[in-house]
Amino acid sequence: MRDFSKYSDQELAALLRSGDTAAFKTIYKKYWDKLLVVAGKRLGDLQEAEEVLQDIFLNLWLKRADFQLRISFDNYFAVAVKFQIINRLAKRSRESIRNKAFAEGRIEVAEPVAVQFDLVLLKQQLNDTIETLPRKCQLVFKMSREQELSNKEIARELDISEKTVEKHMTNALKTLRTRFGNLLPVLMLLIR
Repeated sequence: MRDFSKYSDQELAALLRSGDTAAFKTIYKKYWDKLLVVAGKRLGDLQEAEEVLQDIFLNLWLKRADFQLRISFDNYFAVAVKFQIINRLAKRSRESIRNKAFAEGRIEVAEPVAVQFDLVLLKQQLNDTIETLPRKCQLVFKMSREQELSNKEIARELDISEKTVEKHMTNALKTLRTRFGNLLPVLMLLIR
């Protein structure tokens, strides 16, 4: 077996497109554990996280002939995991509502209407709402969510107190909760 450790992501993607199983195995081994940790943390269920990853890797293999890597595998898998988790959380929410209705004896005879999210539109609305925040509040929020910095790290980098960071985060989350309500936890996954 060839040593793929020195191959770039673009080279591995080209080999994947050609159906090279060794390249696929290399990608799988390189990313599986890291992605399992991310999905497991966000879903709180290791078995479900494994199912998410199996779906992602199966889909990658099945669509390999048309696969185009735009940036890197890190980026590709981050987005793929994010959307799979959003779908799983939305499914959980629907099941919870249905189970609650069943437990309360409110079973509907009509076919239930599936809730579908236009994720691109929701992400745009989320970004637009974040852009309406005061400049410093925006900066603190983005550093926390996009760069995943702690309040202490943000305070040190911006030369402000941790209390000020907390205040900015509270204001940002309050604005977002007012705008998005119960969708906010799912939308928060879009900006990580």
